[in-house]
Amino acid sequence: MIRLICFFFFATISITLKAQLPTIHINGNFGYEYSEGEITINESDKTTTLKAKIKWRGGSTNSPNKHKRNYKIKFYEDVSLFGLRSDNNWILDAGQADLFRLRNRIATELWNDMAHKPYYYYQEPNVLTGVRGKVIEVYLNNEYMGIYCLTETMDRKQLKLKKYDKLTGTIHGGLWKATDWGNSLMYDITAYDNSKETWGAFEVKYPELDDVEETDYSTLYNAISFVANSTDEEFKNHIHNYFDMPVIIDYYIFLHVLNAFDNTGKNIYWAVYDKETDKKLTLAVWDLDGTVGQKWIEKWIPNATSPELEVENNLNLYVRLKKLNANNFNQKVLERYSELRKNILSTDNLINRYEYYYQLIKNCGAAEREQQKWSEDTDIDGRVLNFESEYNDIVNWITKHMEFLDNNVFKETTNINYIPFSNYNNIIIYNLEGKQIPYIQKNINIINRKKVIIK
Repeated sequence: MIRLICFFFFATISITLKAQLPTIHINGNFGYEYSEGEITINESDKTTTLKAKIKWRGGSTNSPNKHKRNYKIKFYEDVSLFGLRSDNNWILDAGQADLFRLRNRIATELWNDMAHKPYYYYQEPNVLTGVRGKVIEVYLNNEYMGIYCLTETMDRKQLKLKKYDKLTGTIHGGLWKATDWGNSLMYDITAYDNSKETWGAFEVKYPELDDVEETDYSTLYNAISFVANSTDEEFKNHIHNYFDMPVIIDYYIFLHVLNAFDNTGKNIYWAVYDKETDKKLTLAVWDLDGTVGQKWIEKWIPNATSPELEVENNLNLYVRLKKLNANNFNQKVLERYSELRKNILSTDNLINRYEYYYQLIKNCGAAEREQQKWSEDTDIDGRVLNFESEYNDIVNWITKHMEFLDNNVFKETTNINYIPFSNYNNIIIYNLEGKQIPYIQKNINIINRKKVIIK
């Protein structure tokens, strides 16, 4: 079935894509707080104009002096757009710092295709752990703003978590987003306060404090505390009671395939379906623009290197799973990677995902319009925006990167290659253009075992 799906998805690449992208026209004056606006959505078969509350959104992308903004939209009623879910909350993702603009969209679609469903799938068969989206072009007050992705939001509804019981005051499902590093890396633990919207690196997303007197961090706290403080024997025997291991294995592979430096702890949604019956955490993906050869270290680095230094050592959950081989984790990773490489993660299929979207925006003229609008803008540190060049670099990066993973990280004889920091001097790495560079140990600093920074 997977091979059949991949065939039909990628067969469309051979078709010349000349149709124009859908457009969204936004009118109003917007900033950090919600304000009234009007949105006209042009789909292939209809045009809809709706009133909405709109604001800028994002972390580093929402700082002062940014130009191609992300937007959060709240309609006054639920609407279904482009075949996506019916809802009043939507996001316009600008791909602001991404030289290909669509890394986040493509990576999320990859996750949706490759990942196991969460442990409660049989109770909630429509659960999604990645948001769906549509590539469009946006106009703001009649000014062309370029290529965007209109996406669903990651929330209780997307994950089908069991609702808060207002009659009894019982909290069932829980959802938290890791917006920073700190305790999201699971090396240590601090006390939480259920009356606060944040705890360390985490924001509570469900149930929100607007709807309950107090939220409940206990399930998340207990899982992190277990990773940080359990003995080796306890960890090996009970880690499966705290985490959804098939999803954890898939995410480990996913991080490696994309070299997703900014998603190893930070930019993860952790969820529990119903803590009254099972306190196991599963995860959902978010904010994947720093992938496939691009990453964030003080500023965006378009020629990011491999190997998987940060992926291997940032998140303590994976450090302990590998080191202790809990639940035969290492062999299960190898088997799963081998299975996925035969279809979804084959080099050709990975490249085809980027090829599909490159041809989509190229043949309808959107790529050229985007280049004319945003090339050399300060949002991208004055770099030239060139989709053909970026696509070719991505193809080269994927080809060499997957070869590296096959021969070093997921090779049977290496036991997924748990390499101590002290041994990295002997590794040869390559940049986005495929040039080999000797790895230099002195360029690595480890700060309190939590965050690795490449200088």
